[in-house]
Amino acid sequence: MIRNDVRKLIEELTKLPGISLKIAHKVAYSILNDASLKEVIKNIADTAEKIQVCPDCGFFRSKDDGCDNCHEKTDEICVVATYSDMSAIERSGCFKGSYHILGGLIAPLENMLPEDLLVDQLKRRVELNQGVEVLLALPFSIEGDATVIYIQDMLQGLNLKLTRIARGLPSGAALDVLDRRTVLEALQGRSYIN
Repeated sequence: MIRNDVRKLIEELTKLPGISLKIAHKVAYSILNDASLKEVIKNIADTAEKIQVCPDCGFFRSKDDGCDNCHEKTDEICVVATYSDMSAIERSGCFKGSYHILGGLIAPLENMLPEDLLVDQLKRRVELNQGVEVLLALPFSIEGDATVIYIQDMLQGLNLKLTRIARGLPSGAALDVLDRRTVLEALQGRSYIN
């Protein structure tokens, strides 16, 4: 029989993304049997306590310092839906500007409305960085397209260059396994090589 406090630890671990009940059991038993893992958990909690989400750009910053991402003058702002999207772009090493993390996409069926995103904060950043390029690195989906249209409306009339990542055929993909929309967009967005 599992003690109530151990059961509580397991329940708390299952609240973490990607942690199934089976993994939660394994992690809980490991923590309880290894004193060094208790120190790891303490260090994680201490570090998480020192970090907060920047209310201006959605990036992470230390509670004691300003945000390096959004308080410096920049020529390019890459707008992404989530921190994971930003990490994927960072891994590519192709973007050198600053980021703006919206915190999601407009999705009314999931109760994600425009006011839930950091779009007003993006507008303020553009006003402070006249002539900036705003690269919308948002997915090509109904939610992504709705968010792009909303951002276009919000930034209309400001001094900026608004761009969006390319869409089309993924490298190495066979045409016969792609959906109609992807193939259509690839054909419409073709570029001339001669």
